[in-house]
Amino acid sequence: SDKTAERQARLEGVERVLKLSQERIKIAMIIPKLLENAENLKSVLKNTCYEEILGPIEKMIHHLGSQTGRSKLPHDHTTMRIVDFFLVNYQIYRFFPNLMRNLGDRDLQVLAAFHFLVESAHVHLNRSSRSEITKERKLHAIYHQNVDIQKKILDIKASLAFQKVIGKWKTAAKGIYLMKVEDDLANKKWQNNVAIQNEIEKCNRTMRLYHKGSMDRQKELEEELNAAREAYEAMTKKNLHEEQELRSEKNKLLLQLQSLLKKYDTSLGEKMRANIAMEDQYLVAKKVLDDFMVQFRHEERIYRDIVVKREEEERRIQQQKLVVFMMNRAAATIQKYWRKWKKDQRKRNRRAAKGKGKKGK
Repeated sequence: SDKTAERQARLEGVERVLKLSQERIKIAMIIPKLLENAENLKSVLKNTCYEEILGPIEKMIHHLGSQTGRSKLPHDHTTMRIVDFFLVNYQIYRFFPNLMRNLGDRDLQVLAAFHFLVESAHVHLNRSSRSEITKERKLHAIYHQNVDIQKKILDIKASLAFQKVIGKWKTAAKGIYLMKVEDDLANKKWQNNVAIQNEIEKCNRTMRLYHKGSMDRQKELEEELNAAREAYEAMTKKNLHEEQELRSEKNKLLLQLQSLLKKYDTSLGEKMRANIAMEDQYLVAKKVLDDFMVQFRHEERIYRDIVVKREEEERRIQQQKLVVFMMNRAAATIQKYWRKWKKDQRKRNRRAAKGKGKKGK
């Protein structure tokens, strides 16, 4: 148990040293660039826990400026102190991410290699006996699989050898069959050549006949062409003569049209002037008519007022006459019914008086 704890502490110490070395390599790669741009370094580290190194850096830069012709850092105590400070405080590189992103290819390769070293060391230092046994079992299984694969390869090779022998026999049989086919093809080729030769002779005879007929037809077409050319020339002359006559007729018609246009323009101008005069007369008459219509509407309103009043008066008089007539008619009717009622009343009274006289006797 104590040995296991001691071993684990040693392993952790080794990993810690490797990781610390990796971080110090990062700051070591950008130290020259930091010292080249001292103003930027000063602005970043000022008011931080790392500003104590700014004084030695300014002193070193002042020393370099006083010595002309020297651009390399001196190997003295100040330089070593500055480098040691950066290596101890390696976290400073995190303040300059741009410098870390712009590292050269060689620096990036070194960082990648050291990162791989750290990862490999972590894997090898932290492996256990159980993981090693598991790996050995996997290797043993892979070995057996390899043996089986080799056996299968041998079987496949034997099968391939047998297939090659069968292939050779098949190739020989195919060669014999091909020889027979080639003989048949040669015989057919000779027969085809004879048939082709016969067809060529027939075609030649046919071509000669066609050529003779074509030449005869060509002579006939040439004669027809000459006749057509002569007819075309005669027709062309006739058309040219007719065209000249039509052009002269066209010129005459154009002259007549121009004279007519001039006459039309003259008459149109006169008509337009007459039309303008008539429009002026129309405007004067319209003004007179408008004035008359104003007076007419005024008189019409007066006339309508008089007619309406007179009609209303006549309607009122007729209404009064109608009322008087209705009242007289009603009074006559009432009097008629009154007289009839009085007469009936007297008759009833006389009958009643007679009845009373008869009862007293």
